This record gives sequence, C-alpha cells and structure tokens, in this order.
Amino acid sequence: MTFTKEQTEQLNQPIDPKVVAFRQQGNMQLAYLESWYVINEANRIFGFDGWQSETVQLDCVQSDDFCVTYIAKVRVTIGDVIREGVGAGHGKGKSVNLGDKHESAVKEAESDARKRAFMQFGSQFGLSLYDRTKAWKNPKKDRSAEPVENILVLAKDAITKAYTPEKLDQIAQTLDKRYDENQISRKDYNTLIELIKNKREVI
Repeated sequence: MTFTKEQTEQLNQPIDPKVVAFRQQGNMQLAYLESWYVINEANRIFGFDGWQSETVQLDCVQSDDFCVTYIAKVRVTIGDVIREGVGAGHGKGKSVNLGDKHESAVKEAESDARKRAFMQFGSQFGLSLYDRTKAWKNPKKDRSAEPVENILVLAKDAITKAYTPEKLDQIAQTLDKRYDENQISRKDYNTLIELIKNKREVI
C-alpha cells in the first residue's frame, strides 16, 4: 500500500503542542498523547474504515492485593502496512474490586500498546515526543511538580475535613491519579487510603 500525498503530508506535520498531555514520573515530566486523540487522528487521516487494530497478546504478569499488571501487544493494520506496539497497564488500590483492577489494567495496557504501534506512522501520532533533544514543556503548567511531602500533608488535611462518603471518594480518586503519575510513594498511598477507610467508618 502507498499512502496518498495528503496522508503523508498529514503524518509528517509537526504535532500541535496543545494536544500534548503531560505526566510527572519521578523528577521527569513526560509528554504523551491521549488514547482518544490517537484514535481520532487515525479516523481523520485514514478514514473510519481505513485502519484496524487487534490485541495479539495479553498477559497478566502481576496480581496481588494491591496491584494487577498486564502486558499487551497490539497490531495496527492500514492496508498491507502492519505495525505492532507493546504496552503495560496497572490496576491499583486495596479498596478496589479485583475485577475492576483487572479491567483497568487490561484497558491501559491495550491503549498504551496501540499508541506505541501508531507512533511508528509519524509525528502526528507522537513520534516526535520521543526526541530527547527537544524539550517538551506543558504550556498550561510550566512549574515544578508539587513536592511529595506537600501532597501527603494536603491529602491528610482533606481527609480530616471530609464529612461525606462522596468527598472521600473524590479524594481517593485523586490519590489514585497521583500514584499513577508517580507523585506519591506506595507507602504514603497505602497510609492515606487507610485514613480514608477509617474516616469512612466514623462518618
């Protein structure tokens, strides 16, 4: 298959910084594309019926009371051009139902693998984000990540002041996100989840 001139031009266009998302991993800020955007771009460039993806391998590599992890390999096919990507997904939380953790881990692994497969088609699918010589910065939040110590203190204060189960649920969701972005340690995460559990019993 030969891509049309228009498709090639679209694939090679510099990516719009506004569509780039960011997450904190340790002391590094990583740039990435969200899954919905990659799928939307595939539909726009190749057409709704011009591409397909399939999960060719899915393995559960970890499963304990706290975390479930899957590794997935996804194959993207456009005409006779085939690209594959491998990704990992995690489902975390002691208070999270085991089935929900497996579902979350599988979806994340497949999504990550699909994005890595599409990345090989060019800049519009995030290839340029892997260029370490280019400093990708979040235009909406150009500052250092909040120290872990501050997150711990703020979370404890929020839990103390929470007086409804709904508010505790919101705090728990925020903690899950912070943990996924490696902004809080597993030890502190477990401590805060236990505080939420205790506060829920009081309420």
